[in-house]
Amino acid sequence: MDRPGPTTATRPHSGGREDCWSEGATETLIEAWGDRYLQLNRGNLRQKDWKEVAEAVNGRDNGVKAYKTDVQCKNRVDTLKKKYKLEKSKPLPSAWVFYPRLDFLIGSNTKPTTVTLTIKSAKPTSSRAGPKPPVYAHRMEAVDLSDGSACRELARAILKFGEIYERIESSKQQKMMELEKQRMEFAMDLESQRLNMFMDAQLELGKMKRAKYAPGSGKFRNSISKF
Repeated sequence: MDRPGPTTATRPHSGGREDCWSEGATETLIEAWGDRYLQLNRGNLRQKDWKEVAEAVNGRDNGVKAYKTDVQCKNRVDTLKKKYKLEKSKPLPSAWVFYPRLDFLIGSNTKPTTVTLTIKSAKPTSSRAGPKPPVYAHRMEAVDLSDGSACRELARAILKFGEIYERIESSKQQKMMELEKQRMEFAMDLESQRLNMFMDAQLELGKMKRAKYAPGSGKFRNSISKF
């Protein structure tokens, strides 16, 4: 009796379209792609990464399901992203089974809003023209304004930030006014001392002149002998 010859191992395929994705295959795809997506800091996967994703998908259930290529995996992820955007536009919560995982992976992957906050200090009350008050511009990066709670937190942070800088600027302005007052007092004292020294010098010079021409001095006798 003849024994049957060895069978040739073939790559398993399931019936139907080759790009048909079951729920289990899609779940494995999302996990494999999501892990590498996070490792790349939410960056684009390279070709070798997609090949590893395809190997992970094909390795489920010992490879008895339809074989998927790296291109098919990439196309499937693009389709899932479009499906997620469509579900996100609908009233929540979504009944789509993959929505929570995709929301974690790409829901917060929108470009962060940059808020520039400018605070100007109050104008000085002194009549003298002082230096212009500084203007502070601070950038707060990666502010997610996707929901109302984040907006409220941002508003509270801005108000708190403004109050702190208002107190700082008020204190700085007060110190500047005190320093200006001290400078003016010092300048007045210096001018008064200079004037007093000038007057003292004039008095001493007058005394010297009077002593020079006083009776009994040699200068006085010489002036008399000329007559």
